[in-house]
Amino acid sequence: MGKEHYIRQRTRSSNVGTVIGITLVLYMLGLLGFMLLNARELERHFKENVKVDIYLKRDLKEVDVMKFRKQLEAEPFTGETRYVTADEAAEQLKQDMGEDFLGVLGENPLLPSIELRMKEAYASPDSLKWVAAHLRQDASVHEVKYNPVVVENIDANMGKLRWIMLGFSALLLVIAVALINNTIRLAIYSKRFLIRTMHLVGATGWFIKRPFLAGSLWQGLVAAILAIGALVGSIQLMVHWQPDLGSLVHPRPLAILLGAIVALGLLISLLSTALAVRRYLRMNTDELNWT
Repeated sequence: MGKEHYIRQRTRSSNVGTVIGITLVLYMLGLLGFMLLNARELERHFKENVKVDIYLKRDLKEVDVMKFRKQLEAEPFTGETRYVTADEAAEQLKQDMGEDFLGVLGENPLLPSIELRMKEAYASPDSLKWVAAHLRQDASVHEVKYNPVVVENIDANMGKLRWIMLGFSALLLVIAVALINNTIRLAIYSKRFLIRTMHLVGATGWFIKRPFLAGSLWQGLVAAILAIGALVGSIQLMVHWQPDLGSLVHPRPLAILLGAIVALGLLISLLSTALAVRRYLRMNTDELNWT
């Protein structure tokens, strides 16, 4: 009774370890797949958040500000605008610095400004140079500033990032197959003599494989469900902390990705189990003892 209980406990621990291993691998693959599928959307998100600060002249009347902002919003390169008064800019700087610099200076030296967010098509180094030069010609504008390094980095790095993610995904897939295959082989290792005995008494290969394959299907399905739960939870957490990234979540690509995770979990589990059982079926008794 004690020996049977030990074997049962060992088998249960092996099954749990197999499921956890497959779950972690599928989760990482799913996370990379999500990033790969949304690389284009991620690039669009970054480009649409490129900001150009348009500093207006201090003596500009409110009606002139409204007129200039209306003209700006009609431009083809404009995504959205936000007007920041000199007092609002001073308050923001006070919060950033942690001290009241106005108390020292006695007056507010900051200018009112308009934060311009670009449309994706114009968020490139050449286009931004043209936009800045175009805006500086307006009589209401004192200065136009933006960070050219950020824009150059987006253009230069997004293409590289896609290839890096694709290569890393392929590498992780190879490692995943090897890891899951090894985990399942270790789980079946303790039953190698049972497999050999059943084969010697005349059981067919399919009859021997069937319970192992059924178990692997169950393990793959449970692991896929756990991986999907972890992936969806991670995506929700990401959107919670960065609401703007909610635009990356599209039902159809996400459904395809989740379906691929389930299919991959079942396929790898079945294939690894079939290969492991087949290996032990082909061994003789001496090989089993030394394995």
